[in-house]
Amino acid sequence: MSCCFNVAGFFCTLCAFIGLTSLVQLCLGIYLTFIQIDIVIINRLIKTDKIDSSLAYILIVFIGLGFISLILAFFSIYGMAKRNRPLSLFVSVLWVFTVAINLVMFTILILYYYVVFPQLHIFLIRSLHQSPSITRNLLDFLQTKYTCCGINNKDDYNNLLLDSLPSSCCRVSNCWRDTGINNNTGLNTTMSLMHTDGCYPIVNKYITFECLIIGGITGLCALLQILAITFMCILNQRYQKSDDNQKFVISHIGIDSSFNENINNNNNNNIQGSSNTIEEIVEVTQI
Repeated sequence: MSCCFNVAGFFCTLCAFIGLTSLVQLCLGIYLTFIQIDIVIINRLIKTDKIDSSLAYILIVFIGLGFISLILAFFSIYGMAKRNRPLSLFVSVLWVFTVAINLVMFTILILYYYVVFPQLHIFLIRSLHQSPSITRNLLDFLQTKYTCCGINNKDDYNNLLLDSLPSSCCRVSNCWRDTGINNNTGLNTTMSLMHTDGCYPIVNKYITFECLIIGGITGLCALLQILAITFMCILNQRYQKSDDNQKFVISHIGIDSSFNENINNNNNNNIQGSSNTIEEIVEVTQI
C-alpha cells in the first residue's frame, strides 16, 4: 500500500503540473488570439488565396485543449483520491483523445513552419496584387506602427492604382504622387519621403514566435499527458491487486470464523450430552 501511495502522490503532483500548464496554455491562447493586436492582424494577413490562416485555427484548438486539459487534471486527481475506477477509466480515454489531438496539431505546426512558412512572402505579394484593398488595409496597421512599406519593400505596390496605394508608407502626405518614386527613379531626397523597408521581417518575427510558443507548449502538454496516462494505468492495476488481496483475506477470515463456530457448537453439544448423562446417573443412584 505504501508503494501505491507513493505513485498516487507523484501522479497528483503530475496532474497539478498539467493543470498549471493547461492554465498557461488557455491564457496564452486567448492572449494571442484576441488581445495581442499585432498577432491578430498578422494571422488575418497570412490568410491568402493560396493558403488559409492555419495559425488562427491552431490557436482556437490550442485554447480548447487548454480548457479541456485543465478540467481533466482536476477529475484525474478526484478520481484517484476517491479510488473511483470507472471515472478514472473515462478520464484516461479522454486523455488519450487529447494527446492524439496535441500530436496532430504539433505535426501540422511543424509542416506549416517548414513547408508553408518559407514561401509565405511570395503568397503575401500575390495576395497584395489579387486582393489589394483587403491586404492593404491589414498592412496599414503594420506600416504605421513599424514604419515599413509593403511586404519586401515599396516595389510590392507596383502596377497598383494610385488610389490603392497606402498613405501609411509615406513620411509626408501624398508621397505616392511623386513620379520619381512611382517610376523607381527618385533621388535619395525623394526616396526619403517614404519608408523603404518592407514589413515581412515583422511578420516573420511574430509567426516564428507563435510557432515556437505553440509548438513548445503543445509538445510539453502531450508528454505530460502521456506520463499521466501511464501512471493512471499503473495505479489502477495496483488498486485492483490491493482490492483482490483484501477480498481474499476477508474470505479466509469468513471461512475460519465459520469453522470456529462449528467447533464451538460441537463442544457445546458434547458438554450438554455429558451433563445429561451425569443427571441420568444421579437419578438412577437415587432410586
